[in-house]
Formats: sequence, C-alpha cells, structure tokens
Amino acid sequence: MLQHCAAHVPYYRNLFHEVGFDPESLRHTSDLAALPTLDKDAVRAGGRGMLAGNIPQSEWNYYTTGGTMGKPLGLYGLRGDGWRERAFIETQWNRVGFRRTRLRAKLRGAVVKNKSHARYEFREHALVFSNFHMTPEIAASYAEIIKRKRIAFFHAYPSSALDFARLLKEAGVDPPRFEALLLGSENFYPGQRESLESFFQCRIYSWYGHSENLALAGECEFSHNYHIFPEYGFVELIKEDGRPATEEGETGEIVGTSFHNRVMPLIRYRTGDWATIGPKTCACGRNYRLLTETRGRWMQEMMVGKLNNRISITALNMHSSIFDNVQQFQFHQKEKGKVELRMIPKPSYSAQDSAAIIAAFKEKMGDTMDLEMTFVNELPLTERGKFRFIVQNLVPEMEAETERAC
Repeated sequence: MLQHCAAHVPYYRNLFHEVGFDPESLRHTSDLAALPTLDKDAVRAGGRGMLAGNIPQSEWNYYTTGGTMGKPLGLYGLRGDGWRERAFIETQWNRVGFRRTRLRAKLRGAVVKNKSHARYEFREHALVFSNFHMTPEIAASYAEIIKRKRIAFFHAYPSSALDFARLLKEAGVDPPRFEALLLGSENFYPGQRESLESFFQCRIYSWYGHSENLALAGECEFSHNYHIFPEYGFVELIKEDGRPATEEGETGEIVGTSFHNRVMPLIRYRTGDWATIGPKTCACGRNYRLLTETRGRWMQEMMVGKLNNRISITALNMHSSIFDNVQQFQFHQKEKGKVELRMIPKPSYSAQDSAAIIAAFKEKMGDTMDLEMTFVNELPLTERGKFRFIVQNLVPEMEAETERAC
C-alpha cells in the first residue's frame, strides 16, 4: 500500500519526499512512525491529491462518514468493494454461531413504509424492521413476526435494542428468544449490556468499526475483549502525549492505515476513537491483539417523534453527498415531533442542497418528525469543549420519559 501511495497518490508522493520516507526501506511497523498522522481536516485540504491517479473514475465509489461531530467527510473507495467488508463482519459473527444462510432480524435505521413496517431483503437475507415508527403495538407486532419465523439473530444498534426491549415491556410482551444479539455502531453505557442480556436471555456480540474502513475489532466468543483483525488494516493506539500505547491497560486514540482502499488510501489516520490495550493472550488461541474497551464517537442520542417513538441519531447517519456543501450541522429539539437542524453553510451551498437534505430526512423519518432548517455562523461547544450532535431540551414530562427509556 505504501508503495502504491508513493507511485500513484500525489499527496503521499509529496509527503514522503518532504519527510524523507522511502516505502522500500520499511522493515518494521514501528518505521511507520516516521510519517505524521492524518486527520479529517488534512484529508479535506488534500482534495483530489488524496486520490490515486492509476484507477479510473468509473471504478470509484463516493460516500461520506456519518459526521458524528457534525462534519461528514467525503471519501472514495472501489466500486463494489462492500462485500469485502461484509466478509470480515460475518467472519466475526460466526464466533457466536451466525451463518449467512440463517435469517436475521435487522433494526438499524432502515425506512420501511408498508403497513407492517417490515420487509425482506434478499441481498442481506434479513428481515428488516423500521426504527422510525416504533410504538408498543408495533414493537409487539415485530416480536410476533420474529417468533413466527424463528429468527435466531437480532442485528441492531444498542439504542434500538434498548428501545425495542422497553416497548415490549410496556406492552407486556415476552421477548423473542434469540441465540445472540449483534449490536454495533454505538457505545454501551454501564448496565445496558447486562439489562439487554437479562431481558433477551442471550449474549450480546459487539464490534468496533468505522466508515473509513481502517480498523475492525470484534468480541471474542470466550470474553468481551475485542480482537483486532490484522488482515483488515494496520492499527496503532497513540496516547495523549503522542507515544504509542503498547502495554495492557494503556489507553490511546485509534490510528488506522488502509490495506485495501487503493482509490483513496488513508495512512496513519486519527479516527477520534479511543481504546484500551487488553491482555497478551486469549483463551480462544488467536494471536490477534486484544482491546478491553473501545469508545467510539456515536453516542446513543435519541430524538423523540410525534408518536413518542425514539429516533436514534445513528439511524439518521447519512453516507451520501447531501452535506458536501455544509461545513457543520447540529440537531436541536425542544418538543417531540419537531427538530431544528442548524447548519453552517459553505459558500457553495444552494437551494438544491436544502431540497436534498429535506428529502433525505423525510425519507428516513416520514411523518413522525417535522424538520426546520436554520443557518448559523457557529455551533457552540459544551462547557468541557466537546461538540454535541444533538442538543435536546424537551418539556419536563418528555425529558423524564426519555430518561427512563435510556
């Protein structure tokens, strides 16, 4: 990959020359530290210089990160390369008995507009349910379908699984009996794993990954430690002082290097996510490096729709170009069923962008949420200097109900 970057990617050709780095001389992974780390701002500034000149545009696939800091990043990969990603994911799931020939239930931000709010996806071999219209009655209907079809695996966001469990409890419905819950894309908070495993009477299988496709780590079947896939990408953990985290118990930011994306390689890319080094060995016998904890950027933030339905921010994750002309955005909600989308527009922003954004969120949320767009010059940080993707100040009774749900 480094040789490819030197030969075909202008950004890295110039960088390697500036720092005196020769890919041919690489002998150990620690030699990679001769290169500076890369962040989102540098990728944006690099522009088309980040793209390989030897791959025709007809083979490019454009997508964006979800924008957990309200700043989605535009990326390019190889068209049709999604099956490589799925192969790695399913290899992890196999640790808890999953096989792609076995039907799974999926509750991960899909829009399903039919009467049952469920549909079968042939390519996924999954029964997909809508996150966006869940009430106790609809959740009970989901449970009935799952039981009738004897679906063994539940693939969901943690927040969606928690909401599903809450609604089944409200409706007095016994939960489906799954073999495992496949829960990813969000952090777990204390007590949530235990609560879900107790309610559904099965284990949770979780994993860490991100849209940039640089690092993938999945739980072991013998523990809740995460194995880093060495074939997927090269992963470093960098401590706050800039030194590598190498010993058990040390925590650092996850820094990843592409192995497979030859269109737009990312070398030593700072993900903004953090993890803690695990033990040297594992009962399963794999020689993969272990993490005891990962802390991703997607927090379990929920908006409340007109039906008292919870809409996960993760479910609204967009991987299209609709925010390309937006510098940053943030959701504000003061009453259920209504949300204000505050945006800092780029000079290139136009009415077409507004129409595309409204259409995309309408497709996701349907009639359960009214969206108002406001243009601002800045989006303030919290007192601790952090950015919140959603600022929520619901009326008191709604705040209490939302707090109970979480």
